[in-house]
Amino acid sequence: MTSLVATAALALAACGGDSGGSGGSDDIVVGAMVAMTGPNSSEGQTNINGQLARFNQVNEEGGIDGHEIVLEIGDDQLDPAKAPGVARQLVESDEVLAILGAGSADSYAVLPYLAQKKVLAIPGGGATSLITESPTSYRQVIPGYDLLAAASVRYAVEELGAERVAIAYTPDAVGEPTRDGAEAMLAQYDLEPVAEVEFSATATNASSQAAKLKAADADFVVLIHTPAVSTVMIKAAEQIGFKPTWLSAFPLAQTAVPEIMGNVLDGRIFFSTHKPMPDSEDAADFKKYCDQIDGCDYTNGTTMTGYLAADAFVEAVTAAVEANDGEVPSPEQVLAATDGLSIDTPVNKGITWTSDQFTGATQAQMMGLKNGVYSSVEDFQPLPDLG
Repeated sequence: MTSLVATAALALAACGGDSGGSGGSDDIVVGAMVAMTGPNSSEGQTNINGQLARFNQVNEEGGIDGHEIVLEIGDDQLDPAKAPGVARQLVESDEVLAILGAGSADSYAVLPYLAQKKVLAIPGGGATSLITESPTSYRQVIPGYDLLAAASVRYAVEELGAERVAIAYTPDAVGEPTRDGAEAMLAQYDLEPVAEVEFSATATNASSQAAKLKAADADFVVLIHTPAVSTVMIKAAEQIGFKPTWLSAFPLAQTAVPEIMGNVLDGRIFFSTHKPMPDSEDAADFKKYCDQIDGCDYTNGTTMTGYLAADAFVEAVTAAVEANDGEVPSPEQVLAATDGLSIDTPVNKGITWTSDQFTGATQAQMMGLKNGVYSSVEDFQPLPDLG
């Protein structure tokens, strides 16, 4: 159930890390819960590459107070039914200090268990339910999907003159906050959605839902989800000649979108994101260490998602090691170190965790897609206040 794939083992070994088992007693062992097999397997490997880029960087610089980081990978296929067994393997057998990378749905499936075990978890998904449950051991680097949806709507209204905005959403931890945030932001402009259309994240066809959006005469559609989910709706819209401007966020800003859709979305899809552009000065170390890993694509948004989660873990475990007189801390000590922890690194800006505040980045930029390339169209600014 838990294994190290070849690229992960080689990358860690190159930096002197122990690529097998749970590492030595002086190692800092962290777990990744991702999809290494199944329909989302490409996303899992790209997330791992991002985590490895940050951990390799730390290990090359001597580790954390001399302790090297070892990564254990659990394959849950992003399946909530498989997630509990994978989490138990990582926590109880591999003795990890934290778990990184899981999506919103599989993260929620193990939330009570990780809270009981007092194991820090930094997810790859931004569902607000992960940090509003009590108790929870989840800490976010990602803004909530409600805030990201609101940022996209703000950009569309203020910069693109949007008035007729519809919302397409899935009834899950990604879609429902997206709907709520878009509704709240539109209300601030005295606007209402011209349509709200629910569709299934597992559907292979969304023709009837796309027809409803078209019938509402929407010029803009808010849609936040992964490429595999979102492009089902987008392709259905294209097939019936419905060509709105799409408003989304970082989960959809992946290389898979132009690969699936070609250039049909050029100039009419925009994304809110808390991440720096991969070729920016802030991401220089990310690009450098990604380039050292075979198959690591620094332009892939999921790769940077892994790097950001790993970067936040490094900040937390560094504080825990210092509080533990330089010794490897326990999972509970790592979690405790997040209370009052402020993170302000080149890639994670303005994050402050306290005993009851677990939210992620407070700023986002807007990106657009043109000629198959993602580029910044609006600089970072504070995320909207939804009250």
